[in-house]
Amino acid sequence: MTVLGMKATRRPRPDEPGPARPDHHAEVALIRELWRAQKARGETAGLPTDELGYLDAHFATPLALSRRLAMIDWLAAGIRPGDRVLEWGCRHAVDSCIYRRRFGPSLDLSGCDYVEPSPYRAFHEYSGLRYQTIHHPYRLDYPDGAFDVVTSNGVWEHVEEEERSLAEIHRILRPGGRFLVACLPNKYSYTEALQRKLGHPAHDRLYTIASATAMMKAAGFEVLSTGRRLIVPTMLNGFPGVVKSAYARLHGLVWVVNGVLERTWPVSLIASNLMFTARRPTEG
Repeated sequence: MTVLGMKATRRPRPDEPGPARPDHHAEVALIRELWRAQKARGETAGLPTDELGYLDAHFATPLALSRRLAMIDWLAAGIRPGDRVLEWGCRHAVDSCIYRRRFGPSLDLSGCDYVEPSPYRAFHEYSGLRYQTIHHPYRLDYPDGAFDVVTSNGVWEHVEEEERSLAEIHRILRPGGRFLVACLPNKYSYTEALQRKLGHPAHDRLYTIASATAMMKAAGFEVLSTGRRLIVPTMLNGFPGVVKSAYARLHGLVWVVNGVLERTWPVSLIASNLMFTARRPTEG
């Protein structure tokens, strides 16, 4: 397979090392170029005005893109060359585009979501993923054991029937397959509390490490690791543009401070996001 000029190579062995250190500057440029190409086609006209505005702002803001790439860094660390990967709730499939850029043609990429794919066709084409539109509250149209890895980046908290959805993810993973969960909203996040206080959009469902772990175990998963990410805000949804612009100038400092606070207990307890690595056991 060749993806936008990438030369096809032999399929790496699963035990081979992953990609080199990511080039975030080049990845930001790629995301912006794909968005420009998509808009130039005129296919974004079908998107709601609020979503189009959100994506325009998101893809233009260095801090928001850095946040996305930081989460992708974490997810990509759990992917190996040659893996069969499903981006669950992929929508515009930005994550899959970065997986493709980093791993090349070796990955077998799939994606699914409730939306039609045309408003995001440029991203889907670059990533080379096989996309399916979901037409059921939780059922996924894939055979048992179809994937080595399923990634969830800001998805789980939005699904209609989360217990059945988790059981479905368990079903489509092979025994030993990995479920990587990024950006699950933390019940004790001070940023969530602040958004509600100010009347800004906030998540309907919040989680603790204990509650999310219990749900995954009930679905049959073994939870291998947990973490808390992002103390200092990296997105300012609902705030005036002038505030966001001024805050964006602190881009470098925000990431330095976050790196320190994420490792500092008890401050880390009020992080915005929870992270999980789980797997389908090889027996039972």
